[in-house]
Amino acid sequence: MPAAASLALLALENTALRRLHTASLFLHLAVISLLPWPWSIALAAAAVPLLHEAKKRDNPLPWYVHVSALIVGTLVAPALAPVLLYSAGEALYYYVKFARDKPVVEAGGRLKTVAGTPLTYKLKIRSGAPAVVELPDGRLVQVSGEVSVDVKAKFDVAGVYTPQLAFAYISPTKTVKLKRRVRHPPILVYPRARAAVEAGKMALAGSLEQVAEVRDYAPGDPLRLLHWKKMAKILKPVVKRLEGRAGSELRIAAVLYATSPKASDRVLEALASAVAAALTKAERVEVQYITLRGAGSLSVDRRSYAEAMEDLVSRAEALNVEAREARDYAGILPRQALPQADVIVGERALAAPLCRQDASCVLV
Repeated sequence: MPAAASLALLALENTALRRLHTASLFLHLAVISLLPWPWSIALAAAAVPLLHEAKKRDNPLPWYVHVSALIVGTLVAPALAPVLLYSAGEALYYYVKFARDKPVVEAGGRLKTVAGTPLTYKLKIRSGAPAVVELPDGRLVQVSGEVSVDVKAKFDVAGVYTPQLAFAYISPTKTVKLKRRVRHPPILVYPRARAAVEAGKMALAGSLEQVAEVRDYAPGDPLRLLHWKKMAKILKPVVKRLEGRAGSELRIAAVLYATSPKASDRVLEALASAVAAALTKAERVEVQYITLRGAGSLSVDRRSYAEAMEDLVSRAEALNVEAREARDYAGILPRQALPQADVIVGERALAAPLCRQDASCVLV
């Protein structure tokens, strides 16, 4: 019987089983189990290294399938006990090894960016066992020890993000697989509006006053326009007229509600830039706004720019609805009409109906 089975197995190995190493080894073990004692147990133990190498090449099944089959086989033929002990011991060893591993994910420093702006940084990943790691951008990286990878990320909405990295541990024989997730170092994403306000403050601080001419002081003139150096020379109060500045206030109208948090952030970004640009041309800017609670206005100058923008940011709201052109989601536009303005700022879907030919429209 064993001789006939061996001949049949040899014939199969030259045809169908030529490339199926794991299946071939299990058939060999079946034939070995038919041999008399002690040859059967000796050959079964000798086949363990061969089975290990075969599984490394083409094993498609998890450990519990192998162990279940070997338990049944060992009950029928106790000579297969060494193979059962190897399969169970291998699974236990790798499960313990993978479970005890404590992977570490570190960034080179504090990660921060502005919403909508791409962020590129280096990520250091350490693992005590070989693993395949899925990065936040979807790429897969082989980790064995420590590796450094370049990561690109982009976030549309402000907040603190800690995306998860998926670690997949796989034993060399592909019988044991374990997955775990590790938190990414926090990424601080600033609102677009905050970055625009900071840029506006820097622009206003860096623009020097260009005095075009001076004139006699008149009651009601702002004290900040007094030309102190000129007054010390001529001994009478005079005020300066700045070059390129409009004599009257510029007016900016803004719709401070938007369809989503991202759209609201972009509206505030455009508003902060528009107000800063206007303050380089005029002493004051009147911001007239519409919110979900009604309308209002703010008078802004260079000194109050940052405080005024904080006020406007606090009034903005998101409707959390789908954007559709020329539809009044908040039910306000029919009751609240924007007054005459030089510039109109808002989300396109909500502010486009308010645009007039005599005003410049900034729609996002």
